[in-house]
Amino acid sequence: MPVFRREQKPYQSAQVRSVARPPVATTPEPPVEITPPPPALTRTGEGTPAEPHPAAPPVNRAAAAVVDKLSEIKGTLHSKGNVLIEGIFQGEVEAKETVWVEKGAQTKAQIRANDAVISGSFDGEAECQHRLQIAATATISGEIKTPVLVVEEGATVNCRFSMTRPGRSAR
Repeated sequence: MPVFRREQKPYQSAQVRSVARPPVATTPEPPVEITPPPPALTRTGEGTPAEPHPAAPPVNRAAAAVVDKLSEIKGTLHSKGNVLIEGIFQGEVEAKETVWVEKGAQTKAQIRANDAVISGSFDGEAECQHRLQIAATATISGEIKTPVLVVEEGATVNCRFSMTRPGRSAR
């Protein structure tokens, strides 16, 4: 006999009967574990997955030539160590180690360094011997020469790229 009916038969009363059902034993659901997506992988020369790129090295202000947020500099800057640009810089930067262009910084320059990390605005040429990292907050244009390029999702990039590794010829 169906429990629900749309219309009553003449021989049934208008009384609704409730049917008691035994309680159903439920087991609690195990908690759902959410795992973050794996870090982006780069490809080695053979087309096999490589180690994920580590995060950019932290900025050590004490060991860097600093163009602070309140400064605007035009000219040439040579450093045997690191360079940190937080303000406005126009010209040429050469560093033996890392050049950081911080979020909010504006740089129109030619950069030559071992590594560079760009989080702000950059227009010009960047030539890195090791690696260039472009953060999600970066807006860059110009020309890039580097063997390793890391671009985070959200970055605005309008550049010409040249990526060759020592010992490999460009085809």
